[in-house]
Amino acid sequence: MTTMTVLRAPGAAGVAQIRELLRTAAQLRAGAGSRDAPVRIWALIGELDLPEDGQDAGRSENERVVEHDLVGRLVVRLAIDKTLCVGDSRSVRALYQGAIMEGSWGDEVRLVPDAAQALTVTVDDEQWRPAAGDIVVVAGPDDLHAVVGQWQTVLGYELVWAGDDAAGAGDE
Repeated sequence: MTTMTVLRAPGAAGVAQIRELLRTAAQLRAGAGSRDAPVRIWALIGELDLPEDGQDAGRSENERVVEHDLVGRLVVRLAIDKTLCVGDSRSVRALYQGAIMEGSWGDEVRLVPDAAQALTVTVDDEQWRPAAGDIVVVAGPDDLHAVVGQWQTVLGYELVWAGDDAAGAGDE
């Protein structure tokens, strides 16, 4: 059975949370794997919430777009192997474009319109299917968490959930 670690933020993940999860994944990779079996990091990211600390409340759509763009750029800086941007909003498109503009090339980043398409890509395309020992970071709407949870049934994966809400998808 294929076992992988899933780092997840709660359903309403914020930009700060995904940044922290991405950095945690990079640190985990640094302490794991070998040259023969390198650990890869996958990110499934959808629309993120912005902080609601009073100072940032009521941000404009343009500010949301900039925040998502910065997350996309961070994905490249941390050498995340595959990033699947999920959603059709302007912010998710900025996430995708941020990764491209920062230097992602080839098939390292992809944009799909919804969670159903994300599941299809990760099941049907071998280049976009995580493998044993990989780390998966998931943040955004609950339907993204459900995509990863469905890997247990569809692909026979064993998932080790970590993060603020360690219950697996569907366990709530």
